[in-house]
Amino acid sequence: MLLRGGRVLDPCRRLDAALDILIWDGIIKELSPRISSQKGAAVLDCRGKVVVPGLIDVHVHLRDFDESHKETIATGTRAAALGGFTTLVCEPNTQPPMDSKGQLQRWIAKARREALVNLYTQVCITKGRRGERLVRFGALARSPHVVAATDDGNPVVDDRVMEKAFRASRRTGLLLAPHCEDAPGLPPRGEEPFWSEPLYVKREVELAERFSTPVHISHLSTAQAVEIVRGAKVRGVTVSCEATPHHLLLDRSAEKEIGPDAKVNPPLRTREDVQTLREALKEGVIDIIASDHAPHAPEEKAKGWNEAPFGVIGLETTLGVILTHLVGEGWLSLEEAVERMSCRPAEVFGLPGGVIEEGREADLTVIDLEEEWIVEPEHFASRGRNTPFKGWGLRGRAWGTIVGGEVVMWARVLRPPLP
Repeated sequence: MLLRGGRVLDPCRRLDAALDILIWDGIIKELSPRISSQKGAAVLDCRGKVVVPGLIDVHVHLRDFDESHKETIATGTRAAALGGFTTLVCEPNTQPPMDSKGQLQRWIAKARREALVNLYTQVCITKGRRGERLVRFGALARSPHVVAATDDGNPVVDDRVMEKAFRASRRTGLLLAPHCEDAPGLPPRGEEPFWSEPLYVKREVELAERFSTPVHISHLSTAQAVEIVRGAKVRGVTVSCEATPHHLLLDRSAEKEIGPDAKVNPPLRTREDVQTLREALKEGVIDIIASDHAPHAPEEKAKGWNEAPFGVIGLETTLGVILTHLVGEGWLSLEEAVERMSCRPAEVFGLPGGVIEEGREADLTVIDLEEEWIVEPEHFASRGRNTPFKGWGLRGRAWGTIVGGEVVMWARVLRPPLP
């Protein structure tokens, strides 16, 4: 196919120019200001659009298996394609959890049958995510589908077990991506719930420094944690981290107005925390924007604040929210937003993609910066409806999603149909 007349923007290569892109057998064959039409090549009009390296979300929950009523690989990757994401990294808190070679193989087989976009996964750090006994790091790390390990919302409480995990990470090269949030059953400190994030972040970066191995901190939400990461980076520790759109846009005052669709772990924080997160994202202290797409069935979120499960969805809203409120309000340039949603995720997690270059696989996202739209979860491809951005007016949206040279979404139409 021939992508004609788009503004091609690749922050990794410092490329920003009006170019045609010729794709042949799934590979970018030529980049040039004017490419002659090729016999047999479909021409896609990208005039007025921006073509960027395929967006990558390194923190998503696609549920499936025993939780397919919440989301499936098929529905979640359709949502990803509509949101402009060409690559996803899934969390391992599936039911049953991703803690064995057998479960990993089941997931791989399902992904091959049903996924519309590139899928990778993290595996558990401990069996059953119980924080007691390590999984077989060596056996799981050998799979090309596995890019990191985490116990997701169950931080490894035992320092000795986490030390063993860092030793295994150094031995196998498998990145650790711990969730530094409150562990199940952890009592509040006085009247302050959800207080443990900075403590876990401090422990993880100290272990990464001690063992000279990388660590990635998931969904930072507090100013304290940001300062710990900033200090570690100054010392030369190989630490990366991410923030979510909801933590970058909303503070805890939104919980009362929005209700259970704003209930998430880590929770929404103070306005000062939001300000610090935005500044850290601009500086590059926060490396990545990730959605933490966590769908739940509508009836589960309708139970009320105390009983509703934690989590919000984001695959279909992340790009629009970031373009409207971080790029549009001057917190990030468009180049910086793309860098944190494509180039940097690819670098940190060792993924293909994140660059537009001749000879590379054609994973591309085409963006319409001018499209104005309303967040209407009832029209989502995801089975989840639990977005805190319901009813928001946004400007900027994915127009096309190309994965391995195949068009999976164009002009807001998904192809192929759901299996």
